[in-house]
Amino acid sequence: MQSAPSAPVLIVANPTSGRGHGRRVAERVADALRAAGADVTVEYTRTTGDGERVAREAVENRKRTFGCVAACGGDGTVQQVVNGLLSAGTRDDSAIPALGVIPAGRCNDFARAIGMPKDPGAIAGVLGGGHHRALDLGKVNGRYFCTVATAGIDAEVSGFVDAMRLPLRGTAAYVYGAIRVLIRYNAPQVRIDGDFGVTEGRLLLASSANTSSYGGGIPIAPPARTDDGQLHLCLVRGVSKLRALALVPALLKGKHLECPEVEIKTTKRLTIHMEERTELWADGERVGETPAVIEVAPAAVRVMAPRGASTDAG
Repeated sequence: MQSAPSAPVLIVANPTSGRGHGRRVAERVADALRAAGADVTVEYTRTTGDGERVAREAVENRKRTFGCVAACGGDGTVQQVVNGLLSAGTRDDSAIPALGVIPAGRCNDFARAIGMPKDPGAIAGVLGGGHHRALDLGKVNGRYFCTVATAGIDAEVSGFVDAMRLPLRGTAAYVYGAIRVLIRYNAPQVRIDGDFGVTEGRLLLASSANTSSYGGGIPIAPPARTDDGQLHLCLVRGVSKLRALALVPALLKGKHLECPEVEIKTTKRLTIHMEERTELWADGERVGETPAVIEVAPAAVRVMAPRGASTDAG
C-alpha cells in the first residue's frame, strides 16, 4: 500500500505543458496522493514566473509547512520551482521543502536523470515515499538551472523552438530546429576559463551539463551526473555546415565524443566570453547572456527520488 507523506504536498503545475498534459497529470497524481491520505494542494501557473513565485511563497508561508513542492511540467517548470524554493527569504535549510518532479512537459530531462517514473500512480508513490537525495544544480550568473546551460548553436535552437511553438516534442523539435538554425549560423569566437585552463577559438557550441541529456533525451554529456559535484562541458569546434549536419546522428546516439571536433572537460566553475553578447539558455528557458559565470552548486536541493535509482539513469 502506498504511504502518505507526513507533511502537506504542494503541486505547482503548468497546465499548458504537453498540450494540457500537465493539468491532467497533476490531477491524477494529486488524486493518488489523496487516496493514500495525503494533504495535497494544486496551484496552476498562469504567466511566466508564476511557478517561481508560488514556490517561494510556499517556503515563506508561516501558517502552513509543506514537506514537498512538486513541479509538474517540463524542465522549465522545474527550473522555476527550484529558483523559488532556493531564493525564499529563509536561512534555515531545513525549512525548505524537498523538490518533487512530475514529468509532463515537452522535455523532461531532469526527471529522466533522477529516474522518475511517468505513471501518475508511481509518481505519487515516490512523492509519498519520503525518500529524498541531495542533488547538484548549476548556476548561471547566480540563477539556478537543473539540466544543461547552453551557449552557441544549441542556445539558438532553444530560442527557435520556443519562439516557433512547434507541434513536435522533445528530440524531434530540437533536431528540426538545429537543421533550420544551421542554415544561417556562423560559429563565434569564444574564450572559456575553467578549472581545466583556457579554451579559445571558434566554437559551434559550449554546453555546461549537470545532467547527461537535454532537449528531450539528447545525450550531450554522457558522463554527467547530478551528484558528482561538477559540470561536464561539451565543446564542439567550429566546422562547416555540412560537417555539423553530419555530427547530428552521432550526437543523437551519444557517439559524438568519438568525433575529433568534440571534447568534454570537467570543471566546478567557468567563465565564458563571446565576441558579441549572446543569449544563454538552460532547461529550455532563457537565463541570461554572455559574458557569464557558470558554476556547479553541489548538493543544492533535496529531491524526492525513487529508492535505489541512480542519478542519470537514462
